[in-house]
Amino acid sequence: VSTQSTGSSGINAEYGQGWWPMYKKIDGFLYKTGKIKAELEVMTIPQAEKRPAGYGRSDPNDNPFIDEPIRISTEMKEIDAKVATAKFFWKSPNKPKLIIAGILQLVGLVSFSIIYNLPTILVSYLVSYIG
Repeated sequence: VSTQSTGSSGINAEYGQGWWPMYKKIDGFLYKTGKIKAELEVMTIPQAEKRPAGYGRSDPNDNPFIDEPIRISTEMKEIDAKVATAKFFWKSPNKPKLIIAGILQLVGLVSFSIIYNLPTILVSYLVSYIG
């Protein structure tokens, strides 16, 4: 916990912030479930009246001010994901390997199709040649 104060004691601190662990009791044992970052500020009544926060009196984002998070647009997210993946592969240093892998898959698919249909083609050719 870091404190800023006019004195050297943590009791006289005017401002404190830190991470406090959160625990959950399961079967008599405490398990750490996370941490909460909190800031505490001790002030006089005139200071508190000048800078109210909470209880619906003012916007709690005034002190301290937190910027709005940058959110990604969710419109057409399926297409955006596919375009982002294509851009990632296009800019990848392994692009030649990916192109070769795609060509080999295409050649393999055509070869499998020919081998799979070869007996039918041969039988139909022999039947038409004999008869």
